[in-house]
Amino acid sequence: MNFKSQVRMGIGAIKGRFGHRIPLNVMISVTDNCPSRCSYCSIPSRCRPDLSTAEWKKLLEEMRAAGTMRIGVWGGEPMTRRDIVELCSYARELGMYVSIDSNGYLIPSRPEILDAVDHVVISLDGPPHAHDANRELGSWLRTMEAIKLCSGRVRLWTITVLTANNISELDWIMDTAREYGFMTTFQTLHHNDSLGGDTSAMRPSNDEYRQAFARLLELKGKGAPIALSEGFLKKIAQWPDFTRTRLPEKFYGPRCSAGRMFCNIDVDGRVYPCSLLIGEYPGALNALEVGFEKAFHAASELPCQACTASCYPEYNYLYGLYPSVALDWHRSVKTTDRMMRNAMEKKAPEE
Repeated sequence: MNFKSQVRMGIGAIKGRFGHRIPLNVMISVTDNCPSRCSYCSIPSRCRPDLSTAEWKKLLEEMRAAGTMRIGVWGGEPMTRRDIVELCSYARELGMYVSIDSNGYLIPSRPEILDAVDHVVISLDGPPHAHDANRELGSWLRTMEAIKLCSGRVRLWTITVLTANNISELDWIMDTAREYGFMTTFQTLHHNDSLGGDTSAMRPSNDEYRQAFARLLELKGKGAPIALSEGFLKKIAQWPDFTRTRLPEKFYGPRCSAGRMFCNIDVDGRVYPCSLLIGEYPGALNALEVGFEKAFHAASELPCQACTASCYPEYNYLYGLYPSVALDWHRSVKTTDRMMRNAMEKKAPEE
């Protein structure tokens, strides 16, 4: 996202502070299908039919008309859709910044996706033994193939789900990020039962989670390629109980902007305030039936005000106009671009 787009996003956030409800940022889950079977994800077992290309294009047009400036494409594995390049390209034609979350499996066979998006986020859970323990045997090799392909060609971040299998591998992830030129982000186990199932056996203890986030804060202070803001890392290290992924009261400072500044469209077209409430929000309306804007405005009542999913507290800081966090994220984007250029220069002599 260039500086002009960041300013426009900031203007939208200011309007939000004065009572306007604008879906600046929309996460769209485009499929339940996935070639992987990760230990902490049960999304593929939902097995619902995908919306058609025309249906998604209509929703994208309605989102843009309602003020959406950025979409995050996820699933399942969005690369399993034959039309994913077409959909991402269309969203960019409408003027939206497009990021895509992927396990990387299918990116080498469909490299054209790199020209259709602004930002790629690949799931990387550590070195081979840790990554494969979280996901499936042989998954690390496929993920690293995608990272090597993306390196230097597109803005690249990784997302690491911290479990008992990999919580001691933070330094390895930092070293790998420096080698291939990407920024890192981290998540706790936070999916609800309908998306994640029972993950208690792989959940780190409260102390282990707190120590890991304290370590990430320390590493970030030393210049490590960590995109998460210092504000978030300081607070999440104090989370009272990581077996509870949501709290009814404010914890980070700002109130939650889910349903006011961002939302999530599920595979069937239903609009939820965020992904943590998928299947648990009785008021979710289907955007295909009532239109996106009406469905978005129906997703405004929240049963919670804080969660452990790192993206949402960060959105709340940004839309709450916290200057230090906004500056932190601006620096992360600039660092991403610098690392991408460096990786491109490093690869050039090899090609």
